[in-house]
Amino acid sequence: RRAAVAPATAPNPHPFLFTQHIPTKMMSLARRAAVAPATRATKAVRPLAPRPLPAQRMSPVVRAASPTDSNDFDALLMKMADKFEKAENKPVVIGYIAAAAGAFFFAEWLIHLPALDVLLGFPIQLIGLLALPVGVVRYVLEGKDVMAEAGDAVSSITKRLPGLDK
Repeated sequence: RRAAVAPATAPNPHPFLFTQHIPTKMMSLARRAAVAPATRATKAVRPLAPRPLPAQRMSPVVRAASPTDSNDFDALLMKMADKFEKAENKPVVIGYIAAAAGAFFFAEWLIHLPALDVLLGFPIQLIGLLALPVGVVRYVLEGKDVMAEAGDAVSSITKRLPGLDK
């Protein structure tokens, strides 16, 4: 049993010209071959009606700002420069800074060796993941100052180091 088939018509090769479709039976094979690639490659584009612009809504602008200038980077650099200028043993201070930077880069290199990356990668990530809630509770919920605690930690370390008398 054959299904009813609508008469085959060729699509309009020029969608912007308002011409009727030509039945395929009347077209020559050469014309059909010339029209077919053009109709497959292009789509008929309907011109869009201009849409009205959406109404502008006033939305709040969120900006990270500190109530004090204690977190200003330039102020932090000036504070560090003042501390360095007040130090009596500047070569010792430079040596400790260089040793700390060298230890940091050595530890970073050591951790990322292929064998140690496999062994230590997950535990280090786990420690960071477990420290995140502690930091959120301490600094967001309880409202403690990060810079004050970091300054206390640095001062306790500098008291223990030889050559940095306070």
